[in-house]
Amino acid sequence: MKSRKKQKGVALFVALLVVAIGTLLATEIWFNNNLDISRQQNNRAAYQAQHYANGMVLWAFDVLKQDYEEDANFDNHSEPWNQTIAGIQLEDAILSGKLTDMDGKFNLNNLVINGVVNEISYQYFIRILINLELDIGLADKIIDWMDADQLPRPLGAEDSVYLSRNPSYRTAGQAFVHISELRLISGIDENTYQRLKSFVTVLPVLGNSPVKLNVNTASSLLLKSLDSAITAKQALVLYNEGNASNRSIGDFFKQRVIFYYNLREKNLQTLISTRSTWYQAEINVKMDQAIFRKYALVQRNSSLATVKQWSDTAYQ
Repeated sequence: MKSRKKQKGVALFVALLVVAIGTLLATEIWFNNNLDISRQQNNRAAYQAQHYANGMVLWAFDVLKQDYEEDANFDNHSEPWNQTIAGIQLEDAILSGKLTDMDGKFNLNNLVINGVVNEISYQYFIRILINLELDIGLADKIIDWMDADQLPRPLGAEDSVYLSRNPSYRTAGQAFVHISELRLISGIDENTYQRLKSFVTVLPVLGNSPVKLNVNTASSLLLKSLDSAITAKQALVLYNEGNASNRSIGDFFKQRVIFYYNLREKNLQTLISTRSTWYQAEINVKMDQAIFRKYALVQRNSSLATVKQWSDTAYQ
């Protein structure tokens, strides 16, 4: 009798175990199917968002082309490219976007061109750091981050500094690809990074010449940094509340402040321009409850524009 009860108990346990295993398997299959469906939906949404982003970039190309054809040597904040596009309603998405002039900031990649320190850019960056009240040694550290050798500059830092960190890493030994790389450099904490990135950028250097700063879109601090003799008040006059409109570099050198200090003789013409070549296109795609944000680094060469890089984070 006891044996039969024991057998029934074992049978019941086995039955419950089979049911439990079956339930777990069914749950896993259901979960995996839903995960696959969600993954497919996300991939489809991401693909569609990138498709819309490509369409928005074509719009940017057209705007930049029209702007170039109107005046190839002049760009400032009053032009149509500086207007935000918002609320474009499509069947399954809402699009918005804007163009930002990247030549209104100092290009850190100007510091090392073809493996050689560009002295004019170096001295200009030193003045920027001084006006920002930041450590001028950051200039040497940034150069050491980019150059190919392991010989630290007087205030610099090479691999030996970074290999002692946890986790350890090495210097890049090449030009910056994204502004966020600054966070890796010795002496740059988050506050310094946020302060510095408002005035600098990283753009590819094509050829042997620095990427020129557009004096029509540059901040008053960057204009003040053109020469140590320029005062903050004089820089504000050049900035003109963000509405500087020098039609040519010749017009800029005729400005009273620039003419007074005879800055043309200090080779600044190799650093500055009145037109822009590089832009950031920010595209926002809202689909259902998700927002896809893309950034394209756009180069305008004559009237033609091309995307040089895509990123999920801003280039500035």
